[in-house]
Amino acid sequence: MIWIGTYAAKGGAGLESLASANGSLYLGPAEARIVNASFGVWSAQRGIAYFVDERDEGCISAWGRQNGTWIAMGDTESGGSAPCYLSISPDGTRLAVANYGDGTLALIDLDPETGANMTIRDRFQPRGRGPDPDRQDGPHAHCALFGEDGRAIYHVDLGLDRVFRHRLDGQGIADTQIAFEAPAGYGPRHFLFHPDGVHALLLCELAAELLLLRRQGPGFQLVEAVPTAPEPGAAKNLGGHLAIDASGAVWVSNRGHDSLVEFRLEKGRLVRQRWFATGSASPRHFLFAGSAILIAHEEGENVTRLDLSGRAETSTQTVTVPGAAFLIDTAT
Repeated sequence: MIWIGTYAAKGGAGLESLASANGSLYLGPAEARIVNASFGVWSAQRGIAYFVDERDEGCISAWGRQNGTWIAMGDTESGGSAPCYLSISPDGTRLAVANYGDGTLALIDLDPETGANMTIRDRFQPRGRGPDPDRQDGPHAHCALFGEDGRAIYHVDLGLDRVFRHRLDGQGIADTQIAFEAPAGYGPRHFLFHPDGVHALLLCELAAELLLLRRQGPGFQLVEAVPTAPEPGAAKNLGGHLAIDASGAVWVSNRGHDSLVEFRLEKGRLVRQRWFATGSASPRHFLFAGSAILIAHEEGENVTRLDLSGRAETSTQTVTVPGAAFLIDTAT
């Protein structure tokens, strides 16, 4: 089942349910208790969703599904302010949380039996600022991803133009180093490992560029940087979301150009394949759904469906969703 996280301050009703019938999208009942869910992860192993509550006093909550109903399983502080991203360790016992507001990375322990009863194990808060006085006035964590079979966390900071690597042990964060430093002012946002095990992708929001990285010891070196916008001269464009589909294709969204672009890694280089207008303003997040892509537009206040089946590569279906920020498939 598809759900849409929304911002309360922008009119969001909570976690909205999304359905389709007769070629149209529509909203089902909303879960009003799950607010400001700008990001979340679904644990299929446990049948639990973990959501951020992106506000100054950040919160992380765990929710189970039972007979079509959301069951609250516990919550905890996020370890910082305005959490915007989280990931779950491969063994399902830890969460890594990126707090955008104060730049804090938090490591949260989960009960190994239930997946709930969350406890903050450790935190890391860097210092500094970047050249953009508006967006880089201090550290702003925007992504936290487990790597190396859960033995490390890679943590992206938009305000400092850095990707940190935190080596983990049983006690928490054992040591920290800079795994990659982006060009000044690039404002990195999202990071993913490529399926080939050699490369990684770094989407830079402020520069609207996609960086291809190659492993070099515990860190990464830059291979190339390509514009995320498919056309030259896209003014006031920002990188949005980064994802890799089941075939290994790399997709990015552009907020400003309002497009979705597909790349593939060919002979060690990124090659643009095709691009599509998303049908509304500021595509913040997207989700693969069979032969289609669902796209959440924060400024457009809607979700569109882009059909990639070959019959009609246009976003012909739209549903209004005030405060739309994020999409998640919980399978139930």
